[in-house]
Amino acid sequence: MKCPPIPPNETERLKALSDYGLGDERPLPSLDSVVRIAARMFDMPVAAVNMIGSDHVFFAASVGVREVDMRRDVSFCAHAITRDGVMVVPDATGDERFHDNPLVTGPAGLRFYAGVPLVSAGGQALGALCVIDRRPHPEFSRDDEERLRELALMVSDRLELRRIEVAAEPTAQVELPADVAARHRETEELFRLANFDLLTGLANRGRFFRLVEETLAEPTAAAVVMIDLDGFKDVNDTLGHAVGDGILREVAARLALRVGEDDAAARIGGDEFAILLRGVREPARAMSVSDAINHDIARPIVIDGQEIHVGASCGVALAPLHTGNPIELLGNADLALFRAKTDGRGRSFAFQPALRMEAAARRLYGMEIHRAVKAGEFLLFYQPQVRLTDGALTGAEALIRWFHPQRGLLAPAAFLPALERGPLAATVGSWVLDQACAQAAFWRRNGAETFRIGVNLFAAQFRVGDLATEVIDALDRHGLPPDALELEITENIALDLDEIVLERLGRLRAHGVGLAVDDFGTGFASLSLLKSYPLTRIKIDRSFVTGMLNSGKDASVVRAILDIARAFDLETIAEGIEEEAQRDDLLRQGCREGQGYLFGKPMPAPLFAETFGIAPAVHCPVAHQEAG
Repeated sequence: MKCPPIPPNETERLKALSDYGLGDERPLPSLDSVVRIAARMFDMPVAAVNMIGSDHVFFAASVGVREVDMRRDVSFCAHAITRDGVMVVPDATGDERFHDNPLVTGPAGLRFYAGVPLVSAGGQALGALCVIDRRPHPEFSRDDEERLRELALMVSDRLELRRIEVAAEPTAQVELPADVAARHRETEELFRLANFDLLTGLANRGRFFRLVEETLAEPTAAAVVMIDLDGFKDVNDTLGHAVGDGILREVAARLALRVGEDDAAARIGGDEFAILLRGVREPARAMSVSDAINHDIARPIVIDGQEIHVGASCGVALAPLHTGNPIELLGNADLALFRAKTDGRGRSFAFQPALRMEAAARRLYGMEIHRAVKAGEFLLFYQPQVRLTDGALTGAEALIRWFHPQRGLLAPAAFLPALERGPLAATVGSWVLDQACAQAAFWRRNGAETFRIGVNLFAAQFRVGDLATEVIDALDRHGLPPDALELEITENIALDLDEIVLERLGRLRAHGVGLAVDDFGTGFASLSLLKSYPLTRIKIDRSFVTGMLNSGKDASVVRAILDIARAFDLETIAEGIEEEAQRDDLLRQGCREGQGYLFGKPMPAPLFAETFGIAPAVHCPVAHQEAG
């Protein structure tokens, strides 16, 4: 058995623990609901808040715990407090630290453990929130870890309130201050720091979670609106944090005016807010408030004489309509917010049960992607790009597909979100680059001498390794000239990784590789991208092309993009062309190239070659790279 290490700050840690006034005989009842939620959420028989003393452990709250060895040297939680994140032991019998631990080999029969450190306001690890089972759980996912972290935040908030209460209690050992009013002010200030956001004055994340929990415990109907600002990061980076703070304060003020006396508004993250609407049980009413919030936030904000525009996306969930569990209610609102942002910014979306199934599918795909990479289940389809004047083939965009052994051919929407957030995005991105370059080189040598291939990049490819060197090596390996490759990035990639992206793309452009910005006009930094980045082409988003014949606004956006491209001496290609009238209108306005169903759907390489009269596809098997 491997004994848990003693933290280097053990003396300070034990002093911090004593400030909470907890012990074997003094549990904290306010934590009982959290451990019950944890047990239900993860379907575990045991959940506990375990505090780590000098030589033993004790429960501040627990559910399902029987007689158990409370020595520190056998405690799993004593290991967990030495880590920064979640400690997961899928099967203790196969873990060298715990396989001969008495909690594993003895009557407790512990097989699975997951625990999150609980940290004091001063940064000291006090104990851990954990879930335990007598069965192994190899399927415990990263999403599960994140949910456990969320519950740990609730525990930490309640512990901090306990510390404030203990600090305010008179004791026999501590003489009361002469100025009682000063002591009360200090206590009130501590309470404010623990419950309210200092920048905006709204409730903070912990207080909002407690308010939701208390509301649903009554029980009563309620709605939660999760709000995320659109374009805030760009404004913050461009105009500075002082202006960004001013925007957050103004948004908070507008939200405070929107809620009633029984409701609550909170800032729960950097540019994330939330509203609790008590007594609201009808989706239509909740959506009406959500739409009003979008309208409020969209109004211009004036700071230091500057008129600034930001938007918001909102997700709505209701209790008891969708759930009576506070954690699930907040999770449902988050899923609705994710859909709102996916569908297009500045929108509201109400939770639907299908969203949870979609999230479960994303989690499942996230686990299966490791197998897919090893088994070579990904493949590329190619969508033709043509010259609008005569329909001649100029190239193709390489688009990833997944041939799933049970579910068949999957389109990107089914798995890309899980892939992009997972650890294998860079690996798969490298394979796409290599496969696309090999195919393009083969076709250029066999009848399509001027063929150009477009490859979409993942954000992870800019974080891992040296993208510029990788691309140049791939070109050399397949004998493909640099101008035959066009790399596509989204505005979000450029915004999130500004300096890194700019440096990598500058080297690639100097080498002769084409650079396109995808979905142009749908983001918030288009013009700044054109000024700063060495782009060669703008891709006009399909949403504008689809509506350009019937919507004056969409037609105006298309005209503006073409005018901007000419001003910056950039090529253009319009996506989503499905009608001849769209092609003709774009051609009249000076757009040179297009892609869309009018010219061809994405298709596998052999069908693409047959359709356009070039050589059959090159055999380029998936590289079986390590997925671990």
